[in-house]
Amino acid sequence: MRIDPQLATLRGDPASQRAVQLRLEGIRDEWLAGEAAPVRAALAEYGRGAKFAELEALRNLVEQQGEAHSFVDAMMRPMTAALAEAPLGQIPFRHQKSGHFSTLELMRSGRAGLTLITYEEFDQPSASAGFASGDLHEVVLAGAADVRHLELLEENATHAAIDCTTRRVVASDTLRCTGPGETRLVERVHGRLVMLRIARTDENPKETRQYALDDGRLIHRASGSREESRREMAMALLGRMGRKDAAPVLAELAGEGSAHIRWQSLRECLALDSGAGFDALCRVAAGPADPLAVPAGALRAQLAEAYPQLLERSAEACPA
Repeated sequence: MRIDPQLATLRGDPASQRAVQLRLEGIRDEWLAGEAAPVRAALAEYGRGAKFAELEALRNLVEQQGEAHSFVDAMMRPMTAALAEAPLGQIPFRHQKSGHFSTLELMRSGRAGLTLITYEEFDQPSASAGFASGDLHEVVLAGAADVRHLELLEENATHAAIDCTTRRVVASDTLRCTGPGETRLVERVHGRLVMLRIARTDENPKETRQYALDDGRLIHRASGSREESRREMAMALLGRMGRKDAAPVLAELAGEGSAHIRWQSLRECLALDSGAGFDALCRVAAGPADPLAVPAGALRAQLAEAYPQLLERSAEACPA
């Protein structure tokens, strides 16, 4: 294995590496306590549910020309200078890169986050669009791009009518999406695009929906809640591990949360223990006010026809 000389030197001097990291963290902390303090306080209020229009520090970032540049520049100048001297230092913000898209999360509080976003040059119109709960406010710091704004006019269980408008955005332009019926797609970037994003998720997020743009058909649904997403992944893992001992817990969870996560609980419970799962399915089907009663009743009938032995063992819990 070849180890770069710079890496070898740094590896052999952990005290120097630590000193570099402390310097970068110090630049971040000084910025957060100084230039960024008003924005940080406003973001905390926004994350707790305050209206965006009432928070001057956040509003100015988007509406006042040059305000966002000064805000970001106050952190980036000393940070990049320090990285130029110590290029192997780790920038002390959450960051990620995927293809032509990069993010740097500058701060987060509650349901709100402030993120620096970069798109490298690309030209790839999207075939579909996702709609999720929450609000989005963005200001372009540099570059230019063709952006499509989409609004749901009408949707049902299988399709949606979507209104689309495309515009060219350049430095100082702003973009806004409010609620689960709006979204935006960056379709073509000319050179490089840098934006500052202020985003907030809803307190009780609705499920996200992915629609094809050519005919409006529904492609995918997913929970809009991080907690429910974690729960869904945990249930799927238990199912793949064949943990039958988890079936009683899954049966109980079938009565908690959104319709989506409850249905997933039923599915995983049925896969692990058909008896316990069928009993839970019968309980859901028996609730006239339960939004899952009808699909649960239909599935119960299908399973009872295919596997009549389920009715025999569950005669008391689920009379056919």
